[in-house]
Amino acid sequence: MRRTGHLLALGALLLLLTPSGALAAHHKKVPAAVQQVWSDCTHHNSLHGHYSAKVLEQALADLPTDDKEYSLCADEIQNAEAQEVGGSHRLPSESSAERQHLAKNAPSVLKQAQDAGNASLDLGGQRIAAGTIALRGSSFLSDLPTPLLVVLAMLFALASVPFGLRIQRLVRARRSR
Repeated sequence: MRRTGHLLALGALLLLLTPSGALAAHHKKVPAAVQQVWSDCTHHNSLHGHYSAKVLEQALADLPTDDKEYSLCADEIQNAEAQEVGGSHRLPSESSAERQHLAKNAPSVLKQAQDAGNASLDLGGQRIAAGTIALRGSSFLSDLPTPLLVVLAMLFALASVPFGLRIQRLVRARRSR
């Protein structure tokens, strides 16, 4: 019985320590210099400040997905990085008038893309409405964040210890007959 108590205490300790480490890894702190690059880019649609290659590289690597897809920040950071690393070789970029036009029309273009995504689709003569196709292979577990999955796995492992010990006692009892 003493061994069971030690195993349960060890499991409880692991259960308490695991989520904090998983959550810390999940929420990465972004340095102020990287946030400054993002702020400069989103406010001006270009980079006006001078940033080191390391800061630019991290800013590009940690750039939020929405900004990568719907803004010019990724291109501007790549241009600044190429200029910083390779000298004055600047990659082709839009003019400031084109940037202003894109920034001004971005909300309407995004709205058009969302509306087009909600439209029904003709697939082989069969009309399919948006959102009606279901993936049968998906699981509710795939939607859970990783730290929560780790906690659930630890709880399952901890809960299975008494059952394993009970089965072990049953096997030993049958062998001794």
